[in-house]
Amino acid sequence: MIFGRQALFLTAAIALTGPACAEEIVPLAGCYERVYDAAWLQAHRGQIVRKVALSVAKTSVPETPGEKQRILADAMLAMWSGKTAFSTIGACFWERTGLVCNAALSAQETERCKSKEDGVRACRVSFNDSGSFTLEQKPEGLMLTIRERLELPGPEARGSYLYLSPANAENHAFLLKPAPAASCK
Repeated sequence: MIFGRQALFLTAAIALTGPACAEEIVPLAGCYERVYDAAWLQAHRGQIVRKVALSVAKTSVPETPGEKQRILADAMLAMWSGKTAFSTIGACFWERTGLVCNAALSAQETERCKSKEDGVRACRVSFNDSGSFTLEQKPEGLMLTIRERLELPGPEARGSYLYLSPANAENHAFLLKPAPAASCK
């Protein structure tokens, strides 16, 4: 992993020009994690995310001719609310200063949602888009920010998913630290 001045220089260089090829996102590649302790959660009572694990890798999807936004990376994102894990796969492309990842459309549709509050649900808000998130390198780690909204499917047996909104200050941005690969499995 690259840290300190090297990371800032690389981030600035890529931000000015954009990545020329998928290999240039390698500094973002790796495993990242954040586990929120009791003191943090006590100070942020509205936060429903207890743990975040993110794995970023160069994409394994071949380039499609005529593609408007070339996919550079695959992101495997898992978030825990209580003891329940919710996860999605993101197809990531470059935009200005980082990666934008569109979440996979895989939450189960069981009934119409009427609420747009953050939380665990057994229904879908939107039937055509699971939302997106951004990844941006910061000196302290990797910032994951909910861009539009994010729907992460939960355990299949329950048919539930975790819904996060960019408008909720407690659940829209997560500063992740580099972690051992085992944390992302």
